[in-house]
Amino acid sequence: MRTIDILDSETFTQVATERIARILSERTPRLPFHMFLSGGSTPKAIYAGLAEADIDWTGVHLWWGDERFVPPDHADSNFRMVKEQLLSRVDIPTQQIHSWPILSTPELSAETYEREFLSFFENLQHRLDLQLLGMGDDGHTASLFPARPALEERDHLCVANHVQGKDSIRLSLTFKGLARSENVVFLVKGKGKAKALKEVLEDGQHPASKVFGRESTAMWVDSEAASLLSGAPSA
Repeated sequence: MRTIDILDSETFTQVATERIARILSERTPRLPFHMFLSGGSTPKAIYAGLAEADIDWTGVHLWWGDERFVPPDHADSNFRMVKEQLLSRVDIPTQQIHSWPILSTPELSAETYEREFLSFFENLQHRLDLQLLGMGDDGHTASLFPARPALEERDHLCVANHVQGKDSIRLSLTFKGLARSENVVFLVKGKGKAKALKEVLEDGQHPASKVFGRESTAMWVDSEAASLLSGAPSA
C-alpha cells in the first residue's frame, strides 16, 4: 500500500527532516537500525537538518541506495555529499557507515556491495528498516533509469548501470534489492517532477512506480510536484 502526503513547498525540507528525525528517535532501543540514503538535491538539505537534530546515532547504520562510479572525494559522489552535510557533523562509528566501494571496475564494486548487503540482511537477518529514495523528472529512482537493462535484473541485489545520455556509470540497488526494505519513503520536490509523478502514481509508469516497502511505502511530495495529480490542490 502506498500513501501520498502533499507538503507545502516552503516547509517541505523542515517537515521531512522532522519526520525522519522522529523515526530515528522512536526506533527500538538496542537494536541496529539500517537506513539507506538517496543522493540528489532534495535530500541534501534534509541531511544537513538531521545533523542539527537531537538524534542518538548509536546503532544507526547508513547505506546508499545508489552511487556514481567516481572516487569518494569527487564532486559527483553521493557519499561525499552526505559526508559534508551529515557524517562530518555527527558521531557515527566508521563500521556503521556502509558506502559503495569504488574498486577497479563498476561490476566488482557492485559485487562487493552485494556481499556486504547479504552479510547483514540475509546472514545476520537484520532488518532494512528505512529506504529513502528520490525520483527524477524521467521517473527513475535510485539509479534505475527507464529502458536500461538494470530494470530486468532478477538475480542480483546490486548492479553496475551504464546510463546513456548522462555520461556516467552508476551503481544501484536493483528492484530485488529495494524490495528488502521494510519502509520506503520517496522524497519528491519541484515542478519539474510533476509530469513524471502523475505518470508514476496514476498510470503505473516508470521505475519509481515499481518500488514498495514490505510494511509501508510513503510518497512525501511538495505541492509543486503534486500540481498535476488528479484532485491535488493548486501549487
